[in-house]
Amino acid sequence: MKQLYFLSLILIIVISMLFSGCRPPELEGAIVHFKAGRDDQAYELAQEATAKYPDNPEAWFYLGQIQGKMGNVEEMVTSFDKSIALANTHQKEIEQAKMSYFGKFYNDGVNAYNNYIKIQDRESEDAKKQLNNVIASFNKALFIQNDFMANRLIAISYQNLGDEENTLKYLYAAKDAAPDTVLAWIELGYYFSRKKEYDKAAEQFKKGLEIDPNNVECLTLYAQNLDFADRKDEAIVAYKDAIEKNPEEKAIPFNLGLLLNKQANSIEGDDEKKNELMSEAVIYFRKAYELDPELKDTYDILSTLLLQLERYEEAEQILDEGVERWPESASMWQNLSFLHAKMGNKAKAEEYYEKSKQLRDE
Repeated sequence: MKQLYFLSLILIIVISMLFSGCRPPELEGAIVHFKAGRDDQAYELAQEATAKYPDNPEAWFYLGQIQGKMGNVEEMVTSFDKSIALANTHQKEIEQAKMSYFGKFYNDGVNAYNNYIKIQDRESEDAKKQLNNVIASFNKALFIQNDFMANRLIAISYQNLGDEENTLKYLYAAKDAAPDTVLAWIELGYYFSRKKEYDKAAEQFKKGLEIDPNNVECLTLYAQNLDFADRKDEAIVAYKDAIEKNPEEKAIPFNLGLLLNKQANSIEGDDEKKNELMSEAVIYFRKAYELDPELKDTYDILSTLLLQLERYEEAEQILDEGVERWPESASMWQNLSFLHAKMGNKAKAEEYYEKSKQLRDE
């Protein structure tokens, strides 16, 4: 009778082990607690299971599941990696879990950023809290999968928090995540341009243009930073390329006109070259004038250049229109006075000079 009882007990144990997949008791307990939502108890037992049975892939899989549920993403990824390294039994479930958590934390980051955008006072504690939520959520997503936009929005958040070191760190991380994305290089260029490191900024924009030579924003910024870096000849070439590729952008011809005028004013002892550069500057200021007739600076600079080149009829047309649009502009009345003096209209020259003087004195 005792022998029968003993055999029955062994049979029960064997059946139990078969149904549990021969799991260690610590792991079996962890799974039971995990499925019942008792995460703390599950975590403690899962840690015991992996400590006692480090070669058990299922123990690492469930430890990762529990860690993910508790928000310990970095530990979750480590546990999942250990499980797959031992066996690919749970690989499909692990990949699904990773993607699920990546999506969750990515969406949390996007929602936090959208909440920040809605805050009017960007210096408030609430705004800072949302930016820190953006950083925390996206960093959790990045533990699972590297992503350009996650790195980019972390960089933007750090910039808004005034943390330049981390801004640059994550701009580089965004670039490394998507090195073939022009935006990654543009934003790195913007960073260095804000820091007045114009040579370095131009280098980033140039790399962006290697990916997309027709990107007008990148090309324009490249030209501007070459200009700021005092690399004038390179800047002129880049501006002309930008105009050819985007003839409707009014700022580009104006900037090129300024640069050519600056080059002309730097020349001494070579009137022919000086006049050649001023004449070319006129071409681009006229383009700027045609694209945006409301920009006062164009009238001032263009009329001055035309007067220097003794192209009086053209200067008169620009100045007459200019004083009609901006009758309080002392500089335009002064140029008009100079023009009529050159044309021999002494009375008008004196009248317009007095008008400019009166406006300056007011």
